[in-house]
Amino acid sequence: MDKTLFPDRELELETIEAGKVTRKIRARGGRMMMVEVLFAPGAVGADHEHPHEQATYCLEGKFEFRHGLERYTLGVGDTIYVAGGVRHGVTCLEQGRLLDVFTPQREDFLKK
Repeated sequence: MDKTLFPDRELELETIEAGKVTRKIRARGGRMMMVEVLFAPGAVGADHEHPHEQATYCLEGKFEFRHGLERYTLGVGDTIYVAGGVRHGVTCLEQGRLLDVFTPQREDFLKK
């Protein structure tokens, strides 16, 4: 994809779970992707794993982040790193937004 600018007005808000989880692919190209995920209180990002490296930054709200056998509380300004192949998931404790960066890109997010 040969794109440099990703204006918000052109980005699709994709429903992951109605009334609970939505996301926007903020930027992508080369081997990297940035995704904003919006959560309602109590919403769960089910535990899963993937080969991609991931960094998650908390933009808003409060979350319980499960990383392997550990549990962390993420608040505004906190970042967590997930190596490829590590099982992880999240529960939203207070309405919020996470910014996920993946490398390589999540091709599964692009298939519709």
